Amino acid sequence: MMLRSIPMLMLAAAALMVSGCGPKPGAEHLADLQQTLVALDSAEAVFHQAPLEDAAPAFAKADSALMAIESMMVGLVVNLQQGKPFDILDQRRRMLRRQPGRHRRIEQELNRTRKQIGLLIEAIVDGATVDAEGTPIDTAYLNRSAADELRIASHLLEEVDIALKFLERGTLNLDGVIFTADSTARALASIPSQP
Repeated sequence: MMLRSIPMLMLAAAALMVSGCGPKPGAEHLADLQQTLVALDSAEAVFHQAPLEDAAPAFAKADSALMAIESMMVGLVVNLQQGKPFDILDQRRRMLRRQPGRHRRIEQELNRTRKQIGLLIEAIVDGATVDAEGTPIDTAYLNRSAADELRIASHLLEEVDIALKFLERGTLNLDGVIFTADSTARALASIPSQP
């Protein structure tokens, strides 16, 4: 995946070296756009190395355990301290709930953002005067497009980071969290009720 943007970067660098007729409109954005492509490639590599497939089964396990615990706890009133193991399990479940959809969306956005930045670099390097839809490309267009794509990429990089943190935190020692919550529920359920 990382190799896809390398030819684009080499093309941009070569075109800038060959062009001796002064800076082209938008050339001031090339360094930021190229660095952003590299950052997206790095984030994607880290993202694909993560155990993304663990999210759905971990969520199912946490959700099932929480439902079983809730059925054990029907009618019981617990204080904050007693309820802490259940809260921790619920936090883990919430971290994992939307991970598969988040992973698909991140994958799509990585591809889209990389493509858009690549096309913008090409337009700047080639000195394009109209985009694919026939809209005139001028300095304002390039400034706006560069700002938009850099902002989108920045948000995407944050989303990748959050998704990986949620995956790690959600799956970390999940069996131990479930065991603690289950044991606590069983202990509380076994206390005789006051007459």
